[in-house]
Amino acid sequence: MLKFNEFLKEEFDEVLPVDEKYLESNIDTINSELDKLTSKPYQNAPIFLTQLRGALERFSVLLPQEATKNFLNLGAELAYKLGELNQYLYIIFDTNEDGFVDGYAQIVSSEELEDLFDMDSNEVLNSDREPITMRPSTWYARRDDDSGNSDEY
Repeated sequence: MLKFNEFLKEEFDEVLPVDEKYLESNIDTINSELDKLTSKPYQNAPIFLTQLRGALERFSVLLPQEATKNFLNLGAELAYKLGELNQYLYIIFDTNEDGFVDGYAQIVSSEELEDLFDMDSNEVLNSDREPITMRPSTWYARRDDDSGNSDEY
């Protein structure tokens, strides 16, 4: 079993290139954006990935293409080192019983990252929400829209 520092060294051979001064001055803004994005569930993980990429690219943080394969699963926990800073991009998502994806993403320090890895995913994610019920795809087929009734014209 690897120690946490060994895990980080093995996991983060490729560091995400960032403009460190720009990132440091915008961490609160980025985390606020990520909180907004992850407040509601997503229909699937690739949509979650697309939203994350869109939000992070505005701040010059580019997720690597290798991240895509993780978002084809029902759940994953990822962390990326951001430049030479002591900051990490932490991403976790899981598919709930109703089929929707609950996600969480933040830029955290190494101490916060260690705490997040030690936590249960249910503590991090909003998995205690009410299940979302989808209306059937034929919900509109039987509505009475006065078809054929031309009396009003």
